Amino acid sequence: MTLKKSRKFNYGALKERLDLVKNIVYYKRGLEELSLNVTNACPNACVFCIRDRDSGWGVANLYLNKDPSVEEIISAFDEESKRVKNLGINLKRVKICGYGEPLLRFKDLIFVISHIRKSEPNTEIQIATTGWPYFRFISEKETFLKKAMENGLTHIFLSLNASDKVSYKKLVRPGIKDYDENAFEDTLRFGVMAKKLGLDVVLGFIDLDSLDKKKAKILAESNGLKYKIREFENGESK
Repeated sequence: MTLKKSRKFNYGALKERLDLVKNIVYYKRGLEELSLNVTNACPNACVFCIRDRDSGWGVANLYLNKDPSVEEIISAFDEESKRVKNLGINLKRVKICGYGEPLLRFKDLIFVISHIRKSEPNTEIQIATTGWPYFRFISEKETFLKKAMENGLTHIFLSLNASDKVSYKKLVRPGIKDYDENAFEDTLRFGVMAKKLGLDVVLGFIDLDSLDKKKAKILAESNGLKYKIREFENGESK
């Protein structure tokens, strides 16, 4: 998928200070949860972004020399899933995220998701995303998200991180410097759409001082979504 060339993306403050690699697979929470690093590009500039302080949550250097191809992602997944199986461990979840916004690779990821599902019929397949880019770069319709679900996608972790539009603008900075006025509402719209299709959706908040936890709870429940407040320690969300 070719992105709009006129759109500027955020690649993290450390990009020019690190050696770029081709590290597609990584683990944050043990070998039962495999994560796929599919892009470093992001249309947000979150003030709390770990990419400005760490090369990859302390587990790997995730600054890519280029976006991996579908074939490279599938090959890396096959190699690692085989290694995990040989250790006698069953994969519980494959998390598509990367050190960027995975929705920017969404049409490519449908093929990746299909391959994972054929290889791991009982494994959860999750996309971790900020949601709103779906409507800017993919479609206003549910067609592609539905296709991803039909090919094996089961879960969405939807990072919102603020309980109101004003806070969202300050924290997430969607559109980077060219602020996207509808991003907050579209993140919620994406979550509602995903849940309506039958996907398991969790609305995510990072426990920052600015977060109103009561409002976060009300916001999630009023949209019929589950939610999770994650701790923020040493520059990373856990």
